[in-house]
Amino acid sequence: MTSTDDDLPPLPTFIIVGAQKSATRWLRENLSLHPSVFTAQEELSYFDNERRWALGPEFYRSQFAGWDGEPIVGESTPGYLMPRNQPEVVALRIAETVPDVRLLAVLRDPVDRAQSALIHHIRYGRLRPSTDLIEFTRAHEPEADRLGLVAGGRYAAALDPFVRRFGDQLLVLLHDEVRDEPAATYGRAAAHVGADGDFAPPELEEVRFSNRASAGEAPVAGDRPLSTAERAELFHWFRDDVARLEDLLGRDLSAWRPAA
Repeated sequence: MTSTDDDLPPLPTFIIVGAQKSATRWLRENLSLHPSVFTAQEELSYFDNERRWALGPEFYRSQFAGWDGEPIVGESTPGYLMPRNQPEVVALRIAETVPDVRLLAVLRDPVDRAQSALIHHIRYGRLRPSTDLIEFTRAHEPEADRLGLVAGGRYAAALDPFVRRFGDQLLVLLHDEVRDEPAATYGRAAAHVGADGDFAPPELEEVRFSNRASAGEAPVAGDRPLSTAERAELFHWFRDDVARLEDLLGRDLSAWRPAA
């Protein structure tokens, strides 16, 4: 039996576009606990995957299986902000498909994000366990690194097409806000997507980050505190982008700059 449009879930009313390793999963999981919100449980990668995009909006709608009439529907694909996925193309496709959609982004100190991405890729076998972040960045130009350890933290260029196309439809949150004020940050996000901002999931304060090792799991080599000198060396790759991001968002991001 062939499905009709009436059989399919609706298109999303909000999308979390990134960034990777910046608490996007925390945001998506907690928004899904709101009684007015339904979220897809997997990253859909519809707007940045040529094969999926070619299947059209009916395919996209089918990915929200389990929807039960909630008025607010969303998805989270942090790869939408990865430079290799052409954010300008992603932004255009989103605008063509769901022009009134609300967007959210969560941004993390780019040095911390790079280290978190390193640990993630080690755990998934994409990098050797002995990989050192400093040595890796010295040996790989950001644009040539398919994993995007540095490029994935250059937010200004990636966010620019979303800011230009969507304006106030985009809410940018900071990872530090999630860590320090999870309830307030959640409330802002919920209100932005049209939900009651006064609701809070019962375990919201238990902020979970995906790189935390499970009980009994062996530590990863790259999971160590970076020295001030190491942070300064890594920040070299992000300095100009952070300055652009401050102008783009009108926000002070001096906390990301390493101590002198």
